[in-house]
Amino acid sequence: MKNLKKIIFIIVVVFIVINTFKLFKKEHTIKYKIDKYSVSEHFYISKGHYYDMVINDKKNTYIYTLNDNIGKDKKIIDDIKTYKSDNLTCISPIYKRDLDKKLYCYLDGEQVSNSYLQSINNSDFKKIYQKAKIKVPKNNDKETYYKKLTVYQKNILSNHIYFIWDYKGIYIISKDKIKYKKMVKQDLYDNVMDCVVDKYYVLFDNSSVNGIETIYYYDIDKDKVDEFKLKTKLTKNSYINGVVNNLIYVTDRKQKKEYAISINDKTITEVDNDQTSYLIYDNNIKKEVSKSDYFMNDNYFNNNLISDKKITTSKELKREYNYYYFIENNKLYKVIDSKKDKRILLAELNNITDWLVKDREIVLLQDDTIYSYNDTYGLRKILSTNELRYNYKNIYDLWKK
Repeated sequence: MKNLKKIIFIIVVVFIVINTFKLFKKEHTIKYKIDKYSVSEHFYISKGHYYDMVINDKKNTYIYTLNDNIGKDKKIIDDIKTYKSDNLTCISPIYKRDLDKKLYCYLDGEQVSNSYLQSINNSDFKKIYQKAKIKVPKNNDKETYYKKLTVYQKNILSNHIYFIWDYKGIYIISKDKIKYKKMVKQDLYDNVMDCVVDKYYVLFDNSSVNGIETIYYYDIDKDKVDEFKLKTKLTKNSYINGVVNNLIYVTDRKQKKEYAISINDKTITEVDNDQTSYLIYDNNIKKEVSKSDYFMNDNYFNNNLISDKKITTSKELKREYNYYYFIENNKLYKVIDSKKDKRILLAELNNITDWLVKDREIVLLQDDTIYSYNDTYGLRKILSTNELRYNYKNIYDLWKK
């Protein structure tokens, strides 16, 4: 009996050690060969566990991101299937774990998304995914009408909520519900200061000539609008820098001050660096800059436009994590940091007037319609409202659980 207890104890200890080791595995980069393909596998930790995969043969370079639950393993690919039809060539990696098969394709010398191939009705793609017996996500553009909105609820992911500002309140749009919450008494048309942080939609009331004294916020969990007074009043000449670690950073241009605001604690704190330097966040990396440099231009921590001629000459270039996204000739592209010379065509959409990147989800505005793109489901129509034709700056946002 004692021996049995010892054996059970040893087994439990070994199990705990193995799983603890897996839990604290570090990022890794590893290269290996599978038949004619060279595989570069980079595992990293950033808001979850992700793999950037780069697969080469002598002709094409296939790049994709994998975020399935594969336990931080190394050398995750066991085999690679190849499919070809006319000018379209696709690969389908087979993993050591039981993961859904997916296709990664090259068309006329350029890597393109499955969503793009579907949008142009590429007949060769249909032949390949039928032969490979792979299910391709399809959109459902069934319309739901609510007040001024036309919503395509079937296309909304279950962990997403979209917000649309409507002068006195917000539309709250999810896969299951559409509702409206009033937030202020007077119409707020211009210079809307709002953002999404943690579990809140936040609005700064800048309607008063005296400046910004009140913050209104909608609590997603409680389904309730609340407010609090700022102990330090902001002038109307203020703007939101961005959101980092559940804090909203705001700069008062007139007072030459930077603040961090916590909705959970209902506090506003001046970012105090002896008034000689100010904080900025570049792709979530904290930096200090001089006062003169800080106030030379407005500083945005999220969704700011950048320049990198190694990637594109387009002025519509944004960076998030290890990825770059840009719009060129009505086409949306993605590039990974380690392969800046290899672009991936994600989608094509005419007349894009505005766009956001939120945790690997790209939200695009075309005329009066909001679309959303991610690597799993492709380009999907989310909602339409005529107001977006005339006023779209800072009036829409996305919350991801």
